[in-house]
Amino acid sequence: MKNIESFIDGSTKLTDIFGYRPSFHDAEVIELGLLRGDVEPEAGRYVFPILKVQLHVWELTADTNSKGFLVLRYHTLTTLRFHDINEFRMEGFNHQNAILGLSIARQDRSEGPSPVFAVQFNPAHGMGASFICSHVEVVDAVRCSDDGKLPT
Repeated sequence: MKNIESFIDGSTKLTDIFGYRPSFHDAEVIELGLLRGDVEPEAGRYVFPILKVQLHVWELTADTNSKGFLVLRYHTLTTLRFHDINEFRMEGFNHQNAILGLSIARQDRSEGPSPVFAVQFNPAHGMGASFICSHVEVVDAVRCSDDGKLPT
């Protein structure tokens, strides 16, 4: 059975940094945007709803620093795009939006195009969301500072 990364366009942008697909444990949702799509059959245009999410993600190590805190490394600002979203649910968006993890699983469905991706942002403090989509894409993954800022 193929791993989920093989079905996600651009997944190597993250695996090149981390060496594996990160779990997104304790990642923070920085920004999200919804596009309703643009469906005009007469013009041959079929763009269905899209969700774009920017997250600050890192790797939690077992090492501790001089203050006794666990060391975080590979701080990365990544943007994910989910195409043809359906059954979208979200709650708890706030000033932090830390998640316990990001779950993406392929599944078949009885009606409509199949397979689809079942996506869940598991909330820790703030936003939680779930939906299905037809396509997942890693738009970019850029190393950043430990507070999620890009170098200037």
